[in-house]
Parts: sequence; C-alpha cells; structure tokens
Amino acid sequence: MRTLIVNLVLVIAVFALVLVALGGRVGPPELAFWLCFQLAAIAYVITRYVRQRRASRTESAHP
Repeated sequence: MRTLIVNLVLVIAVFALVLVALGGRVGPPELAFWLCFQLAAIAYVITRYVRQRRASRTESAHP
C-alpha cells in the first residue's frame, strides 16, 4: 500500500509541476487534455499495483 501512495504522489507532483511551469498560458482545452492524461496515469499506477499484488499472492499460494 505504501508503494501505491508514493507512486500516486509522484504522478500528481509531476503533473502539478508541469502545470506550474507552464504558468497562465494554459487554456481550458489544454487543461482538459492535461486532466485526462493525469487520470490515465493514476489509473495506470493503480492497475499496475493491483496486478503486482495479485501476482505476489499467487506466488505465495503456490510454494
């Protein structure tokens, strides 16, 4: 669970830093695309965590 939280914080921090770097030059269309990309990255991190968790459970169940 700790790795999931760390990965989510990293994803959000990277997206936030890029938005800050772009400053006020971001319009509504760009912001909407950026939000979609961020949601996709969050979904990827969560699904990867779930897959790794399932794999580790399967390995521990079969000695």
